[in-house]
Amino acid sequence: MNVDASGPFPVHAFTPRLRALGALLHAGVLGTLCYFTVLLFRDVLAGSQETQPGPLATGLAVGGLLPLIALRLLHLGTRATVTVRPEGLVLTQPGGAHFEIPFEALASVRPWRLPIPGPGLTLMLRTGRAFDYGLELQDPAPLLTALGPLGAAREHPLVRYAQARSAKWRRRWYDWLLKYGFVPGVIAAIFFRAHQYISFGGAFGEWQMYGLQAYLFTFVRTWLPVFLALLLFGCFWRALAEALCFGAAWLGPRWTRHVRTGAEWTCRALYYIALPGFLAMRLLA
Repeated sequence: MNVDASGPFPVHAFTPRLRALGALLHAGVLGTLCYFTVLLFRDVLAGSQETQPGPLATGLAVGGLLPLIALRLLHLGTRATVTVRPEGLVLTQPGGAHFEIPFEALASVRPWRLPIPGPGLTLMLRTGRAFDYGLELQDPAPLLTALGPLGAAREHPLVRYAQARSAKWRRRWYDWLLKYGFVPGVIAAIFFRAHQYISFGGAFGEWQMYGLQAYLFTFVRTWLPVFLALLLFGCFWRALAEALCFGAAWLGPRWTRHVRTGAEWTCRALYYIALPGFLAMRLLA
């Protein structure tokens, strides 16, 4: 097989048990977010507030944050690299483990049927068994391209979905700060200021009457439900966007990138424009 050397490609090398654990943690996070999103929309539609911020924050921390931290640690512990050489693949793990798989021993490379805990590839051997480690990659396309004839799966819908997602859904630290720090903080500050004027007659009325500790505690009580509501609002639209992009990868391959681009900009418009506009209208009504 005529293949040029390329790589190394960063991957996460999962044994079947570790991948099952990762999938369980991933499903736990998604299930928690879906459950509390349903509760939030139920309260919004009913015009009530049965779900209190305290239990909501506790439930998200236990069912969402802790599994997310565990999943992050699992990813850190499974980091590895794959190098494509003319004679085969080389999987190298940080601990010193080194696996060489000649191309003569490989029958095919298959995408994971479910991209959980992320998109990945299974190396099928000519013996009929799968290689001991599955390879999770945010974008499997470059590795599949480097594999030449063995990388025919690069046109698979799941690979197209992962490729478009990797190219368009990248978050840097300031994106997270803007989305979950600045925006909730500004909206909470507006509600907090209005509460101070209505209840205490001025922006610093509670501070002057009851002290800084009471003032800050009231701000936290105002900020927490705003932050949680925006978090679940963003998760709801993200779930719809991912479902749309996943369907487009299967039904309209040529439109995969365009659908992903449209979905990403729609999510931004809903979060940064439509939602603040709706809240402003409610506040001024």
